[in-house]
Amino acid sequence: MAAYVVMLAWSVYLGGALVMELVWRPAQEHLPMSQIGVACQVMGRRYRWLALAMLAVIAATGLALLPGRGPGTLTLSTGYGRTVAALVGCWVLLVALVVGMAFAAHPALHARGATELTPEARAASRAGVGRAIRRMDALLRVELVVALAATLLGASLPSGGML
Repeated sequence: MAAYVVMLAWSVYLGGALVMELVWRPAQEHLPMSQIGVACQVMGRRYRWLALAMLAVIAATGLALLPGRGPGTLTLSTGYGRTVAALVGCWVLLVALVVGMAFAAHPALHARGATELTPEARAASRAGVGRAIRRMDALLRVELVVALAATLLGASLPSGGML
């Protein structure tokens, strides 16, 4: 049962990462500027909690599956052990990326300047938001690549791992 739950959690996580990168980011380009900020906040909050919940389920079910392996299979001298180690590394990186996006990068996208800014200050504020958008785009792409790598690693475990 745990194997099915972990596969379902990876599927939901990967699906969310794909939607954020391949659907949501391009769709933003066609929204009016006044709606992008609100839409980003709503999408970001929902994605953050869904992603963190799935990563928690992945950790719990993944740990539940480990005792079912034979003795000595979790050493770095076996392909299975190396694959599990790489998968754990991917999981840690994904948690760090989601937490970083949720609590640092995402709020920077919604920084509001005072209404009585000088034109130079307003331009600097907009430039800062532009940098935050580019940083978030890069983080989402890195997250997607790591999630795809983790999915491949996890899929190889039933056959003994790929590393």
